[in-house]
Amino acid sequence: MKKVSITTILLGVVLLIFTISFFWFANRASYEFKSDFESDLYALTLDAIINQAEVYGQYTNDLFKDNKSVYITVDDLAQKGFVINNDGVVEDPRDNTKKLNDLKIKLTKNKEKVTAKVLA
Repeated sequence: MKKVSITTILLGVVLLIFTISFFWFANRASYEFKSDFESDLYALTLDAIINQAEVYGQYTNDLFKDNKSVYITVDDLAQKGFVINNDGVVEDPRDNTKKLNDLKIKLTKNKEKVTAKVLA
């Protein structure tokens, strides 16, 4: 009888140690996968703006008459329907009180390819 109760106590202690170490490891590992969704969404928004600015540059023929490079704003793209906006306002995903309409974009045409770069 004594051997069974000692075995049960040891099994309980081992199970308790494994449980505590599992929850400690799970807690530590969960912080390693923490992500900043607002920054990720901001980067995706900028990528979409760059892509749409390149499309805008490709399909606007008179844009590059005089120069190889032109400067536009996100507001220009929003007014022409090239970026998703809310009544002409492109909101900053990191802070909804700010807007991205004032961001400048440099469009450069090299042969037939148009590249866009967001200027800070």
